[in-house]
Amino acid sequence: MSSTPPTGQTTSTDLAYALGCADFFQLTSLFCFNPTPDLAQGILDGSVADDMQAIFEDAGIDPRKAATERLDEACSGSGTAEDLHATLRQDYTALFTHPKKPLVSLYEMQFRDQRDHRDTPSTLFLNEAALHAEQCYRSAGLALSDAKSREPGDHMGIELEFMAYLHIQLAAALSEGDTAAQERWEKAISDFLPHLESWGVDFFAACTDSKQGVVYPWLGTAGRSFLEAYLANGAS
Repeated sequence: MSSTPPTGQTTSTDLAYALGCADFFQLTSLFCFNPTPDLAQGILDGSVADDMQAIFEDAGIDPRKAATERLDEACSGSGTAEDLHATLRQDYTALFTHPKKPLVSLYEMQFRDQRDHRDTPSTLFLNEAALHAEQCYRSAGLALSDAKSREPGDHMGIELEFMAYLHIQLAAALSEGDTAAQERWEKAISDFLPHLESWGVDFFAACTDSKQGVVYPWLGTAGRSFLEAYLANGAS
């Protein structure tokens, strides 16, 4: 990735960028699983918005694109954290897990099938994205936890968590000046990047376009802005 320096030329900017990316992927992954009370509290007290703005700054992206003011305004009348948690769960269900017609798919192959209007949708046993993703997880020394093993490997939350892990490892290598480890994690990121390139920006855009509630459209706006800059940087 172009975000990292030539071997032996690590700078604090490169380290901050890797950590900012790790924080972005970790934070956004939280919204792709059933929302927790802690997430609702963080949104209500402003810490989630503050974190997102800091992430943009660490990554060298215009922090105004984090749209934090939009989140603050939207949540100003949300009541208590318990009220917001209940709303988040309702929005999550309508968006991702509605039994009849979810607005946005959380699964890469299903999302791409729907977006591209494929005549023959992928199946659980012919899910190339999930198979490749799970291969990448194993190559990095990871396995899906029992709680998440019921989900195929192309679940957006799992993909984002994995990218967070890879950038944490890259940041550690940069901090320690371990060039062999740096190259290993750069390659792992490069190998996995086609997953996000194939649907990441469109996924976040779909969250915005859904207009479902107030939090997920904000997530879509911030997520799309960050990921577009990240992919442009990685592809340059």
